[in-house]
Amino acid sequence: MMNKNDLEKKISAFYKEFLLRQPDKTGLYYFVSIIENGEFTLDGVKKLLSESDEAQAIKNYSHYSDKYWNDLQTVVKYKNKLSTDNENTHWLTDILTRFKEYIPFENILIVGCGNGWLERQLCEMKIGLHFDAFDISQKYINEATKLSKNMPIDYFIEDINTMSNIENKKYDAVFNFAILHHATEIENATKRISEVLKPDGLIFNEEYVGPAQNQYSDEHLKIMIEVMSDLPSKYRSTHILRPPLANFRIEPTEAIHSDLVRPMFEKYFDIIYERNMNGGIAYQILWNNIENFSNDDPEASKWLNYLLKKDFEFSENDKVPIMFWYGVGTPKT
Repeated sequence: MMNKNDLEKKISAFYKEFLLRQPDKTGLYYFVSIIENGEFTLDGVKKLLSESDEAQAIKNYSHYSDKYWNDLQTVVKYKNKLSTDNENTHWLTDILTRFKEYIPFENILIVGCGNGWLERQLCEMKIGLHFDAFDISQKYINEATKLSKNMPIDYFIEDINTMSNIENKKYDAVFNFAILHHATEIENATKRISEVLKPDGLIFNEEYVGPAQNQYSDEHLKIMIEVMSDLPSKYRSTHILRPPLANFRIEPTEAIHSDLVRPMFEKYFDIIYERNMNGGIAYQILWNNIENFSNDDPEASKWLNYLLKKDFEFSENDKVPIMFWYGVGTPKT
């Protein structure tokens, strides 16, 4: 039988593999004890941890399972107004008029394509002639490939941090939709995007640019709580507004360097168009808290509009940080 130290190391490795965390002292002591007493085996511990509800939740986690503020049509209009000055025009549609002299782009790169919704939409809008799209997840690449059917889209596995297999100066446009805030090597990722673009190419970029890993300041948290306290209880979030860092073990790159997205963008690109899309109040309060606001009734509409009004006021007066930003740039020469 293994000695106690080796048992602890092996069990800790199982926790790290299946639960993405270190074992608590009680759990570690329990498993070591029952193995030493001959009541359980290491293989039994491995099976128990791998089949636990916690492990299955991690295994089956998908970004698309969460509900965000922009799942509400009223919020979509709010963000549209901020980004294009027209509540009925999303910035993707705005490209057709604001950047019409570039349309169609010959070659477009989509970074972190996920299930491929963005390139399919751009293709249908005839914004580009050919698309390359990558993701680090084979699962998403398989799904996107299946959904793209006969569209002119090529998919491949790649890491946003290195983009080592992508040719320089190849693309007329790059689209980043909330991927850079996942980059652990944020400067290299931004630099590589500037390098794979042609000198006169454009990057279209909607990003989360709020505090890293949603670690809001005490003052910011206080303002969110005060605004939320004005809402009837049914519309208040039941989630912690400043999520514990332990929450990020399922998706450890979430907002890892989000506060550096804009500084890095400004370092490697000349900005030709940009708009703040706010979110310092409403985004976190509405995270996984949209069900009651989704109801088509006057009360729900009233309180959602109140929340967005406060979001706008506190953002415009620099009382809370900007959480979302839309920027278009061309590589610095």
